[in-house]
Amino acid sequence: MKRDTLAKEHSTVHPLVVQHNALINARFDLNSTESRLFLALLSRIGRDDTQFQVCQIPVRELMVHSSSNSTYDLVRKTLKHFASRTLVIEKLDTSARRNSKPDFSILPLLAFAEYKHREGIVEARFNDLLMPYLLQLRENFTKAQLTELLKLKSSNAYRIYLLLREYAAFGKRVMTVAELKSILGVEEEYDRFTNFKIRILDRAQSELAQTDMAFTYELEKQGRTIARICFLFKPTGSSLPVQPIPESDLEATLLEAGIAAKSIVEIKTQLESGYYDEGYVYFVVAHVHRQAAAGKVKKVGGAIYKALVEGYLLEDYRRQQVSKDKPRELKRKLTTPVLPLQERHTLTDVHAMYETMRQRQLIPDETFEENLARVWLSAGFRQETDSQGMQWVTKG
Repeated sequence: MKRDTLAKEHSTVHPLVVQHNALINARFDLNSTESRLFLALLSRIGRDDTQFQVCQIPVRELMVHSSSNSTYDLVRKTLKHFASRTLVIEKLDTSARRNSKPDFSILPLLAFAEYKHREGIVEARFNDLLMPYLLQLRENFTKAQLTELLKLKSSNAYRIYLLLREYAAFGKRVMTVAELKSILGVEEEYDRFTNFKIRILDRAQSELAQTDMAFTYELEKQGRTIARICFLFKPTGSSLPVQPIPESDLEATLLEAGIAAKSIVEIKTQLESGYYDEGYVYFVVAHVHRQAAAGKVKKVGGAIYKALVEGYLLEDYRRQQVSKDKPRELKRKLTTPVLPLQERHTLTDVHAMYETMRQRQLIPDETFEENLARVWLSAGFRQETDSQGMQWVTKG
């Protein structure tokens, strides 16, 4: 296949960078410019991509601190080194899952790289053997905001950011010094831990302080030797590394409520069979969140799943649908039809969801108004008040 046929949508930069956790923990060493090129390639991978595309990256995106006179030599030198980089990475099983006692592969990062200096671009494409680690990821992956990664300058800070992001839900990651050195590719350097601390740990701490993964760390000794590093940071439950990427608003709602990916498949099967409609799913989610806010339910995800697969709230849902639609049927005549129930929620239900997620620390530290704007209004919902004074969050 010709390269030109693969070089489609090369300029599309996506706001989320997604990698399999095995790649985050792989052993390889890049310098700062190579790290920017690696990040530029990652940010051009789309969620629905099934093969790697040839990416065309403007040189100015890579050489942010160099003068125009030195650009040619710097790019040529960077590509020469980057194209030959390999990584030691954990082999996945046939379902792209990690093993408790894995084998390891040594893989080249790139299929090719080319500098087109007259056009001011770099063309490059990932090695196809990396597809299981970067394409069509559904579990065991970590997401990071591109805007946060672009704040970092050193390659080690970039790697440490992702290593901590993998454990973002827990607020803590403990690594041996040997393990971290190996992942960063500096196991033969920094015989004196003091130098490693100053040049790697402290510098990364300074850079990450400007991001959403600011951290402190504690050193643990084994005898007289520093053996482990305990990284501490603010937990962010919305960044669980094992969560699948939601394919729709409905899936995102269920995932946020704690429904497992395999359970969502069963729920979607029931939807497709007509056992209930999407309105019932949203009705159940709101109902369970109200119960959780009142202290009547402890395991929100389990309660939602049971109500969906057993359908024991269907009669309540249908009665509410009829009772809320009937007054409007009498008044609307030639006015705009009322939205279906699955596209609207009472403001009280939305607030109950917010309170439950806030108490479980599954959302950022924000007010209800900020959460409403970030989660609902930004997704196309709007606030409305009906003729009876009931406040709604609607879409359509």
